[in-house]
Amino acid sequence: MSRWRGFEELVEVINSGSFSAAAKVLGVSKGHVSQQISRLEDRLDTRLLHRTTRKISLTETGAIYYQQCRQVVEDLEAAERAIGALQHEVKGRLRIAAPHLLGEVMLVPAIANFMKRNPELTIDLHLSGRRVDLIEEHFDLAIQVGARKDINVVNRALAPTKFYVVASPDYLMDHVAPVRPADLKQHNCLLFMDAGFSKPWKFRGTGSTVKISVNSNWHSNSGYALRSAATQGLGLAYLPDYYLKDDLASGKLVTVLHGWQSIDREIVAIYQHKAHLSAKLRLFTEFLEEYFAREIQPLQAV
Repeated sequence: MSRWRGFEELVEVINSGSFSAAAKVLGVSKGHVSQQISRLEDRLDTRLLHRTTRKISLTETGAIYYQQCRQVVEDLEAAERAIGALQHEVKGRLRIAAPHLLGEVMLVPAIANFMKRNPELTIDLHLSGRRVDLIEEHFDLAIQVGARKDINVVNRALAPTKFYVVASPDYLMDHVAPVRPADLKQHNCLLFMDAGFSKPWKFRGTGSTVKISVNSNWHSNSGYALRSAATQGLGLAYLPDYYLKDDLASGKLVTVLHGWQSIDREIVAIYQHKAHLSAKLRLFTEFLEEYFAREIQPLQAV
C-alpha cells in the first residue's frame, strides 16, 4: 500500500469537520474517504479518529499525525501554486542551444529583446555546431537550420533562409567570378568548420542539385570571421542571408553564381513533445517566429 494513501483524506476530514464535507471537497464519495482512513489506521496499527454519530475528533496519536500531514498537504499545495505560476508567467531559467552562425546574428538580439519584456527570465545560451541532446543535456530548446527526426520532439518552423556565395569587389578584380558550382574549385573558399567537421556547399540549378567540396586555406567556426575575411578579399564565403544584408547593401560584398540558388531551408525551433509547455518556452518560441519573420527578408542579389 502506498504510504501517501489516506493522509490527504484525514487532513480534509479534520479541516472540513465531517466525512461528507471532506468527500465533497476531494470530489470522491463519503465511503471512499472512510475506507482510505480505515486502511491508513490499519497500516499504522493505531486509531487516528474518534467517530460518533454527532462528532469526529482526533485521538492523541491522530493529533500528532494530523499536524505532520497537514504540513505536507500545505507544502504540496504551495508547490502546485508555484508550478501554476511558472505555467503562466515568463520566469525561471531557459536553456537554449544554437549554432554559431545563427546564434551570433539572430538569436542574441532576439533574446535581448525578449528579456526586456520579461526581466524575471534567466537565459543560458550554448553556441556550438554540435547537435545537443535535449534530455541528457537538459536543454529546453534548440534552434537550428533544418528539422530533426528524433522521436518525441517538435519541429516548429520559424523562418525560411537561403545561403549565398559572396566575395568582395577587390577579390573579383583579381579573379574571374565563378559561373557554375564546379568553378568554385578554382577559388579559395572561406570554410565554416566546427569540431573538425564541415559540410559541402549545395546548389540548385535548372533541374539539378549539386554538392561541392571546396578548397580552403581559411577555416573558422565563426560567421563573423568568415564574413570579415570575405570583405578583406581573402576568398569566397558561403553565408546565410541574415549575415549578409548590411554588407550587400553597402557594396562591401557582392553575390556570385547568379544562375544557381542554395537549397531553401527552414530555421527551426526544436523542443520535447509535451502535453503542456511552460509559459517561458511557449511564449519565447511564438516571439521568435514573429521576430525572425520580421528580420529575415529576401535579399536582392548584387
